[in-house]
Parts: sequence; structure tokens; C-alpha cells
Amino acid sequence: MTPHTLVVGGTGMLSGLCEALAGDGGRLSLLSRHASRASGADGFDCDYYDPISFAAALDVAVARSGPINLAVAWFHTLKIEAPRLLAQRVEGRLFQVLGSAMADPSHPDRLETARQVAEGVHGCELRQVVLGFKVEEAGSRWLTHDEISDGVLEAARADRLLTIIGQTEPWSAKP
Repeated sequence: MTPHTLVVGGTGMLSGLCEALAGDGGRLSLLSRHASRASGADGFDCDYYDPISFAAALDVAVARSGPINLAVAWFHTLKIEAPRLLAQRVEGRLFQVLGSAMADPSHPDRLETARQVAEGVHGCELRQVVLGFKVEEAGSRWLTHDEISDGVLEAARADRLLTIIGQTEPWSAKP
């Protein structure tokens, strides 16, 4: 069976990732508030803050395209049910895209706390991607959408447990 990739939040900063994954030839599902507008993927509109809506969209995506072999998820917060609901449905790798605050040295426990999303979930292999920043001659800046998409795609293809896109050190240099 052709692998099934599912992306949560792929209509914004991860849209380039979705375009690249659509070109890989597998089955691609996209879950977001405006997923049905995306081309190259089965889009399922849902709000991940609404666990019933999100679970229903996951169920339809799995029913239509089979088990989720690869998932990439950008949630603005992990303090909701959706990340765990996704982890419970992944039968392969789950790439958790995380904001730069995960690398804040004054909170060294954040990455471990984020890993708990998949704790005890059989079949879900969690990977983490932390979004950093770029320091340039004129100062520092946040990553562009293209840099984020390219970095997440490279992380998925290299299958690293932890990837930092850009840099997170020195922390005092962040924009």
C-alpha cells in the first residue's frame, strides 16, 4: 500500500513542505482550518482546538487513505487534546514542529514535556523539529516559510530524533 502522510497546519508556513510531499507520489492528507483550499492533497477542514472536529477529520483521513505512516504537525500549543489524538493514530513517525521557545535555556524541561504527547503510544515514533532564528550581519530574524518547510522536509528525510532549523544559540540573539 502507498504510504500515507498527514500534515497538520500545512496551509501556512508548512505549505512548501506540503507541495514537496505531494510531489513524492504518496497519499497526502492535510488537516487545518482551510485544508480544503489546498491543492495536491486531500484536505480536511477542522479546528484542532475542537477535539471532536479534529478526531473526526483524522478518522476520515485514515478511512480514505489508510494508516498514517508519516505525520508532521504544527500546533500552536500542546496543551490541547489534538496532539495526543494524532499520536494515537500514527503508525510510524510523527514530526512535532515546535516554536523556538522550546530551546529557551531557562526552561530546559520543555522538550521533554513536549515528548509526552506520544508517551506510551504503541507504534508512534516521535521526532522533534525546533524552529530557531537566523543571525545575519544586520541582526537576527525569524525563519521564512520556505526555510521552515525546507528544514522540516530535510528533517523527515534524514529521520533525526531532534532537528533545530536555524539556530537557537546564543539565546540572547533571538529577534
